[in-house]
Amino acid sequence: MNKTSKVSAVQASGSWEGNYGVMYKFEVSFENGDTGEYSSKAKDQTKFVIGKEVEYTYMGGQHPKVKPVYNAPASGGGFTPNPERDLKIVKQSCLKAAVELCTNDKITLKQVLQTADKFVQWVNLGEQVEAIKEDYTAANVKPKKETTDLPF
Repeated sequence: MNKTSKVSAVQASGSWEGNYGVMYKFEVSFENGDTGEYSSKAKDQTKFVIGKEVEYTYMGGQHPKVKPVYNAPASGGGFTPNPERDLKIVKQSCLKAAVELCTNDKITLKQVLQTADKFVQWVNLGEQVEAIKEDYTAANVKPKKETTDLPF
């Protein structure tokens, strides 16, 4: 049964060997009168801290046990905007598009990167990329042909 109460005492009470290695036992007491054993992989557990209110599962019986309740964040609730990460994703996508556009052997790596930068500017800043057309017309690059001649 899930309950909520402040932790009033925590005391280490030994260790035992489990399927996942050494487990450390703690006797945990709460202000509401519940007391139970908690097993942790960490020698210095941080789930039950004296004076902090915690939601826990209480399993009574001859040897009562307690364990903290893990509340998973609501879907989409844990998203934190990260402009630096977003820019990297845009750059990677634009680089891929530039490489696919520049399939002609006459195109240099510098030209591919310049094209990718222009795509990034267009995606992030809305800048016009008309210069790209001029660059590739001058380099005599023809866009890839779409074919329906599938090998299968």
